[in-house]
Amino acid sequence: MDDALQQRLARLKDDERRRSAQQSAMRRMLSQDYATLEDKVAAVKTVQKEDKTRVVSAISAMLGQHRKS
Repeated sequence: MDDALQQRLARLKDDERRRSAQQSAMRRMLSQDYATLEDKVAAVKTVQKEDKTRVVSAISAMLGQHRKS
């Protein structure tokens, strides 16, 4: 591999590790019983800024489940 390709691969791996760590932290925060409502809202807002498609998909899924009930 040439140098530019190795650097690009290293950046992609770093980005993926960062996203994975953020997602894990958000999941832990949302699942904690002692987390306040404000903490949970802040976590959702953070996820929304990072990945709007994921939030829209989750809301659509919840609405779809609600309509089926």
